Amino acid sequence: MKMYQKMEEVAGIFKHVNEYYIKQSKDGDKMPERVYLLALTMINGLGILRIQNLLNYFGSASSIWQASEKELKQVNGINKLAEKIVKQRKKINIENILENLAKNNIKYVTIFDNNYPDKLRDISKPPPVIYYKGKYDNNERIIAIVGSRRATRYGCNIARNLAYSLAGRGFAIISGFARGIDTCAHKGALKVGGRTIAVLGTGLNRIYPPENKKLTGLVTDSGYLLSELTPETGPLASNFPRRNRIISGLAEGVIVVEASNRSGSLITANYARKQGKFIFSVPGNINRPQSQGTNNLIKKGARVLTSVDDVLNTLPTAEKPLIKSYNRKNTGDKSTVTEDYSSLSPEEKKVVSILQGEDLHINQIITLTGFDASQVNKILLNLELKGLISPKQGKKYTFLGLQNLLKPI
Repeated sequence: MKMYQKMEEVAGIFKHVNEYYIKQSKDGDKMPERVYLLALTMINGLGILRIQNLLNYFGSASSIWQASEKELKQVNGINKLAEKIVKQRKKINIENILENLAKNNIKYVTIFDNNYPDKLRDISKPPPVIYYKGKYDNNERIIAIVGSRRATRYGCNIARNLAYSLAGRGFAIISGFARGIDTCAHKGALKVGGRTIAVLGTGLNRIYPPENKKLTGLVTDSGYLLSELTPETGPLASNFPRRNRIISGLAEGVIVVEASNRSGSLITANYARKQGKFIFSVPGNINRPQSQGTNNLIKKGARVLTSVDDVLNTLPTAEKPLIKSYNRKNTGDKSTVTEDYSSLSPEEKKVVSILQGEDLHINQIITLTGFDASQVNKILLNLELKGLISPKQGKKYTFLGLQNLLKPI
């Protein structure tokens, strides 16, 4: 496939980054090297390979930033872009960039930095800069859970429960923040008080899908949002497949819950295979299109996943104990997750009581409860995370029943 034609050619790119100017700044420099690299990534047309070529030639990001058009033209693959680089460079105000990042609570890590994830350094085309919002940690065990945007209820339950169980055992759950399986995986991790990492196919100021905006606060409270794209980058179709290499790159293993034969989740699995990661696939109904991709992955050698133990028994033993989640409780030789499901707030109980009769539109819930829209949105999200309700098409919500409360598998 064209998408992967050059992957082998760029294996290990930036791997030996310490050969470059990785000092914070030279005497008299106003900005450290990492800031110049940040600014370079904001020039249209300067992709990973071209930045690598420029660094090879000039030796530092600051030297690239200060190079003349004539000097830039000497670099392989840059000749036709040199004039464009100089023009765009004049329009970029580095101080304003840093101010805007701070204003939006966005931080960044460059491949020059010691806290850049080692797992990302080793992949093909590692992003020179990653932006994040929330509680970043480059020293934790991570499992990816991905799947179809058109997920079935079965698939969503599996994704939530897997994330719930694995996060309850101290793994961070990474996914792509898309509709369907990805969102269910993030919510499953949040349900148990665990960490989740959402890798966006947009900039951090342009959340997509829009219905997940209210979820971003919960993600950043426990984990973080991550993107290689500049903060104002909108939802362009070409950007979503490329973010999948970051999902698989950061993870020890990738779990595919549901996927059609043309699903983007298979791209993630393909990246994982090339990166030497463990691939797990949940078998599904042979009559459903959402199961065709996962069943075919099994045929091609992916590990069959029918319980969380299939993951735990496959991954290497941790060099250090997994971080305990907030809600875990030691009950002997195994750790289980416990929570008092009866302790709903009065407002949550009121919403549950009116949903037990029939599915209701969010506007009906607002009318019947007398709560304002923002309060109802918050209550509905909390109840969904607790496994008591589920959203349906047309902004309707359905009560799942106490027997369907989210529990570890």
